[in-house]
Amino acid sequence: MLFVSGKSPHKAIAEDVYEFFTDLYEIESDVEVYHTDLSNDFALGFTEVNGDEQFVQIHNKLEESEYVTTLLHELCHVVQNEQGLISDQVREDQAYHMEGILYNKWCASRQGVHQTPTDPRGCAIL
Repeated sequence: MLFVSGKSPHKAIAEDVYEFFTDLYEIESDVEVYHTDLSNDFALGFTEVNGDEQFVQIHNKLEESEYVTTLLHELCHVVQNEQGLISDQVREDQAYHMEGILYNKWCASRQGVHQTPTDPRGCAIL
C-alpha cells in the first residue's frame, strides 16, 4: 500500500509512478513517500526500512522529470531492501542504471498524457 505525505508540486503523480513501477516489480512492503526539503542533506531522495514499512523521502523542489526519476530510483531501493541487498555500491549502481531505463518506459507509457511545447510526452529522454 502507498501513503503519500508532505508538500510538492508533483505529489499528485506519486501514485501514478508507484502504480507504473509495481506493474513491473512486486513490492510487498507498505511504502510512504514523504515530500520534504532535503537541501541541507545534499540528496534528492532517501529510502529507509521502518518495521514493515519503507519510508521514502523525496526532495520537494524538483522538476517533474527529476522527481519521477528520483522516485523510480528510490523504489528500486525498496525492492532491493525486500531482497536483502545490502552492498551500498551494488545498490546504487543498480538503481542508477535502472532509473534511466524505467524513466524512458514511464515516458513511453505516458505518451499523449502531458503536452509541453518542448516534448509532446512531457518527458526528456535520459
